[in-house]
Amino acid sequence: MPKNYVISIPVGVFWKVVLPAALLFACVGALAGVILVDRLVMPRIVKADRGWVNVPQVTGLPFEKARQKLYDVGLRLSVTDKAYDPAVPEDAVVSQSPLPGERMNTAERRAVNAIMSKGPETATVPDVRNMVENLARREIRKLGFQIGKVTTKYDDEAAKDMVMLVAPKPGSVISREIPVELTVSKGPEPTHATVPNLVGETLADAKKLLDDDGLKVGRIDIKYSSTSQPGSVLSQSLSPGANVPLGSPVNLIVCAGTTGAASPE
Repeated sequence: MPKNYVISIPVGVFWKVVLPAALLFACVGALAGVILVDRLVMPRIVKADRGWVNVPQVTGLPFEKARQKLYDVGLRLSVTDKAYDPAVPEDAVVSQSPLPGERMNTAERRAVNAIMSKGPETATVPDVRNMVENLARREIRKLGFQIGKVTTKYDDEAAKDMVMLVAPKPGSVISREIPVELTVSKGPEPTHATVPNLVGETLADAKKLLDDDGLKVGRIDIKYSSTSQPGSVLSQSLSPGANVPLGSPVNLIVCAGTTGAASPE
């Protein structure tokens, strides 16, 4: 007749040692089972290696389509350079690295480097004559050209801010690296100017203000004043705001200091 054995474990030891140890072993076993299934069993079921993808072909695709195609497989597009290419439209992928079909581990690297097209190296200079300057600039940049020197000049026929001349000549087929220069109208040359307020300005600044407005400095007298800075304009012969012919002289009285007697220069 078999004997029955009874293992007696004190209640305190059971709750403090045996039960926590059993729960720990159960958790470790469950974690090991999950890892085993994820690393060994699931790849065999789905016949795929976790983290590895085939690089899709994005050469020739516009930027957004190429970016989305890579994103769908867990990769991202990294633009490393731009180059002219007559066969690939502007802002489309000229070349990629890694090449299509190569394997990439997304856990180690996700970027596919791409060189984007700037379109053909040459383009036709647009005819932007008789177009407002800001619109002309937009049309030129749209074709991949840069804006070069912009010259302004008075013209009795062309309205202010209107493009009069373009260089190189419109219709020329040139490299996009050559800047396009513009000559823009300042409108009809004025015959009169508005006199600026010169009181309180230094003599040098007063001369510049007059020159900018097409006027000139006339006679300069000096006068002592206790309320003004030496070298500043105390008064002017023509009132500020007056409309006078271009080239008109404006006489000035300039502060010479705080003591002494006035004497003309």
